[in-house]
Amino acid sequence: MNQFVKQEKIHESVLVDEVINVLGLTGFAHSKYQARKYIDATLGGGGISLEIIRRGGNVLGIDNDESMLEVAKERLKEVPLRSSKKSYGGSVTCPTPDQESVWGSFKLIHGNFANIKEIAGNEGFLDVYGIIFDLGISNLHYEDIERGFSFKNPKAFLDMRLNPKTQNVRASDLLNSLRLDQLVELFSVVLGKKESKRLAAKIILAREIKKIETVGDFLNILGSKISYNKKIHPASLPFLALRIAVGSELDNLKKALPSSFELLNKGGKLVVISFHSAEDRIVKRFFKDKVLDGSAKLFTKKPIIAKEEEILRNPKARSAKLRVMTKI
Repeated sequence: MNQFVKQEKIHESVLVDEVINVLGLTGFAHSKYQARKYIDATLGGGGISLEIIRRGGNVLGIDNDESMLEVAKERLKEVPLRSSKKSYGGSVTCPTPDQESVWGSFKLIHGNFANIKEIAGNEGFLDVYGIIFDLGISNLHYEDIERGFSFKNPKAFLDMRLNPKTQNVRASDLLNSLRLDQLVELFSVVLGKKESKRLAAKIILAREIKKIETVGDFLNILGSKISYNKKIHPASLPFLALRIAVGSELDNLKKALPSSFELLNKGGKLVVISFHSAEDRIVKRFFKDKVLDGSAKLFTKKPIIAKEEEILRNPKARSAKLRVMTKI
């Protein structure tokens, strides 16, 4: 069994109630939801999808990490599953006030959300009522001590690939091969220019002495005294920049947003949860462009943030920003 699935505490999605609310799915399941299609473009542990399915919605879940597809399968283990190498399907019932059964359905696909238009077309998921992006990675990835997402295991290889079958470049490859100016650009996504130049110079010097291969190698370069943000671990932002680069996360987001918008029906909602300013800037810019060209209206003029009780329960929610727009 996948090591993620064996963990007692499954990944907890953020702002789930808020997402269900903006999608108009609050309350009990209703037969009117049965005809509605939703795409969870970042399936993760399946927390958001599960709540949509419970209310009768039909979900297409996409994730680039096969490990997370296994987590979602486990999350939905009460559902009779039909599985194959690349997809999973099933259905679940949820009682309504009058005790009638309302069926929701789902299909889980291994793929990159950058290809959401092609994936949705292949699965017949057109005229979609809602598309959800919960960006970043699962907290289960940080518990994975083998792939180098976290700095908990200094001996782990600095990999950071979600899908080794399609991603050839590891984080260590970037650190060992990029030029000084390219390293500065990589870290400038989340760090200031001055800090990025300083870090890039240290990497160039370090790799001349020893090839950078492990989490510990990178931590040694960062040093214990470096601090870009006093509220978080000093290695958090450099690791974040590396992960973004390995996964081409910002480029994929820029590609996926317009493709997703095309898949929505009139009145359909694009729902995006971002966790850092680089993501949020892309989302805000895209939303603004769509409002200006008259094809959408903002459902949330200001981002929705997590309530204090959720932050106490799930610290990851502290940096989450939920933005929603409606297709006209």
